[in-house]
Amino acid sequence: MSAISPSMASELAERVYQIRSPDRTGRYALETSAGLNKAFDFNLAKGPIKGATGGLLGWFEQTSGFAMVGQGKDHFKGDHVIAVRGTKSGQDWLTNGNVGLATSHNNSPVHAGFNETFGSMKPTLEKHLGRQVRGGGTVHCVGHSLGGAMASLIADWVKARFNCTVNLYTFGAPRVGLDGYATKSTFAIDAHYRCTHGADPVPMVPLWPFIHAPNQGGGEYRLDGGQGISVGAHMMGVDAAPGYRNTARGDDWGALKRRSTNFLNQPVRLKYEQRHQASFTTYWADRINAALITLLKDAGYYNAVVAQAAIGTTLTFYDMLSRALEKVARASEQFASQTAGLLGHMLVFAGHAAKAVVDLSYQFIRWVFDRVLSALYRKVRQAIEII
Repeated sequence: MSAISPSMASELAERVYQIRSPDRTGRYALETSAGLNKAFDFNLAKGPIKGATGGLLGWFEQTSGFAMVGQGKDHFKGDHVIAVRGTKSGQDWLTNGNVGLATSHNNSPVHAGFNETFGSMKPTLEKHLGRQVRGGGTVHCVGHSLGGAMASLIADWVKARFNCTVNLYTFGAPRVGLDGYATKSTFAIDAHYRCTHGADPVPMVPLWPFIHAPNQGGGEYRLDGGQGISVGAHMMGVDAAPGYRNTARGDDWGALKRRSTNFLNQPVRLKYEQRHQASFTTYWADRINAALITLLKDAGYYNAVVAQAAIGTTLTFYDMLSRALEKVARASEQFASQTAGLLGHMLVFAGHAAKAVVDLSYQFIRWVFDRVLSALYRKVRQAIEII
């Protein structure tokens, strides 16, 4: 099973943005390096694969270029690559917390906006791949940002539809689905190279109960040591600093730094008096997420909350979660203290350090969730708009 190199995957994730729209003559131009030209042939004579965004608000924006398919040559003869671009039009995709759910190809709950756009692309993908993929070879699915979410759904579908080897390469991609999707996707796809930057806000959303599918072998490729949460950390191009393409150099995935995500499965119980240690960073986003899961498990609510998540939207989910935490806080002094510690850290994370936690009612808990969502999605919106 062959894999494309980090440098080639990052170049594909960047170059695919060139097919957003045709030039003045109506043609689609694609400038690529000599190495990429030697590996894959991209025939854009009939134009790229089109997709549709905006469906969750009832309006569709037809994009003139969303993905491209390349046919392998030389060392990659018999392989195919599908590269998917991100988009600036993320208002109803990622930049608010009111996420709808839909059933994915593997019958698991996923982000409805992602699934809808993938559905608009699937007929054309079927035509491009139907006669070519059978009989062996690897399909490499690549994407940055929202394109990474599309690449994940495409990879899962290609594996089921054509029963071939499938590799997935994502850069700064958001979470696509709930636990069921992440688990099935992990076992289905042959290799997953998920690349992130330390301060990139986009891989942090949508918030739990959405989760990332673990890389095969565990962990993720953390390409830089960025701190805090930075809009610029999401950028792809070689002109960006740090820029995903700058940090995914080289031909060897084994040479890149991997970050274990096992700590997210470890119990985390936060003390209210230590709340000021929190900060607006990806590290504390992970810690708060783990503390929320720990509290629900300690109180025996975790399974019920996860089950509820699979049948609703995040709007109704956070209403339900806030009511569940109110009941948890009332159950015992220990749980009340643990809940206060969680909320106190959430407020400091969201920039409301002066706000004291004196009320563990549903209304106050829901307000705290709103503050966290607002702070985080504001950064995500800014990150997507500069693509």
